[in-house]
Amino acid sequence: MKISPPLNPLLTMPATGIAGDTSASADTNKVTVVAAKTTKGRRLVTLTSLTTFALLSAIATTAKADDFELAMVIKETTNPYYNATLEGARIAAKEIGGTANNYGPTQSSGQAQVELINNLADRHIRAIAIAPSDPDAVVPAMKRAQKLGVKVVTFDADSAPEGRPFFVNQATSDSIGRFGAQLLVKTMGEKGKVAIVSAQPTAANQNAWIKSFRDELKKYKDIEIVDEVYGYDNEQKAFDATVALTTKYPDLTGIFAPTCPGLPAVARALESVHKAGQIKISGNCVPSITSKYMLDGTIQGFYLWDPIKLGYVTYYASKYFAEGKIQGKPGDSFTITGGKWPGKYEIDTTGQIITGEPLQFTPENVKDYNF
Repeated sequence: MKISPPLNPLLTMPATGIAGDTSASADTNKVTVVAAKTTKGRRLVTLTSLTTFALLSAIATTAKADDFELAMVIKETTNPYYNATLEGARIAAKEIGGTANNYGPTQSSGQAQVELINNLADRHIRAIAIAPSDPDAVVPAMKRAQKLGVKVVTFDADSAPEGRPFFVNQATSDSIGRFGAQLLVKTMGEKGKVAIVSAQPTAANQNAWIKSFRDELKKYKDIEIVDEVYGYDNEQKAFDATVALTTKYPDLTGIFAPTCPGLPAVARALESVHKAGQIKISGNCVPSITSKYMLDGTIQGFYLWDPIKLGYVTYYASKYFAEGKIQGKPGDSFTITGGKWPGKYEIDTTGQIITGEPLQFTPENVKDYNF
């Protein structure tokens, strides 16, 4: 995707007053205008040095405000989840200026993200928010971008902590994993064999959720986790992995799929082998591609968080970081007043901004969510 060049302030200045102010006041922004008569009686308007400085400062400020872009480096462009986070970022951009765009490979790849980060840094993008496919692979590129003056944060999935000052997280990883376990136990009961279908071995967010999922299931001595497989953020691979699980474990009781678009692929696979409803499912994904499997009974426990809000808070945090309004350190905070999601958002002692809690979708509420 091509990055638009900065707007030319000489072409965008309003006819009256300083750039960014269309009022007709004679002392707009208190810029001094000195008028002097020439010997021929004509009036010549000149600018004092103070005026020139104020004018140039206003132009520079306007240019910076207008051309701010948050580059959101996502895991893959084919995942509808990231359309929702982008929607939230663009809502925030309408409130405080600038724009946001997604950049990502068509298939999840840490190396492809590295190349994107390097390319964006070379173009002097002011802020990059990254959802890493591989938490370690992206760190050198993130550090390089920061040395070039780019403000770099993570969102949705985290990198190794040394790669970023803070992480905008949708909910605590612990709450996401335990919530999925509780939903699965609620529908399958307190005994049986469970498999996990995740995105990929290097996905830091899924790994953290699965760790808490496993820990929560330790409370139930008659539940055994028999396998963990990967769909690599690809529907067909998740489908094939699920079919293989049903063959390998004919007495499988439940599947946890904390992956989008993997969750609907798991449901589709169970329908194809006529085990829909027999093998219980919990997991997280966007309702736009998942709700039909909940409504027909194939998926019993289906949840997420609000990805639109996640993108919204990520944009605010990134822009304020780029503007120096926060320094990116634990204890830093900002307050949104009058926006879509007003409130105080703070970087906690673990270097995270938590935007919400897990949200369960039901037949009654799913129509209220359009992502």
